[in-house]
Amino acid sequence: MGETKRQSYTFTVREYGDGTPYIACEPVGREWRVFGKGSLSFVLPIGTTLKSAKKAGAFLNKNIDSISFTEALGPDKYAHRRS
Repeated sequence: MGETKRQSYTFTVREYGDGTPYIACEPVGREWRVFGKGSLSFVLPIGTTLKSAKKAGAFLNKNIDSISFTEALGPDKYAHRRS
């Protein structure tokens, strides 16, 4: 198993151009680049209201401390280290 990294995030409700809500994950403090140059968000089910999205965002902010990512080591990724 590879290295595990953790990052604290806040969860903010935003809307696409058509008004459809989604939850944007915004890093707290220094951002790690595990996801590359981009953003992390949650796409909500079709028909989710802004009110429901805000409830979901509030729940995430209260109950999620951080997001972790563990690099998966494939069978050949570090083969040179085992030789």
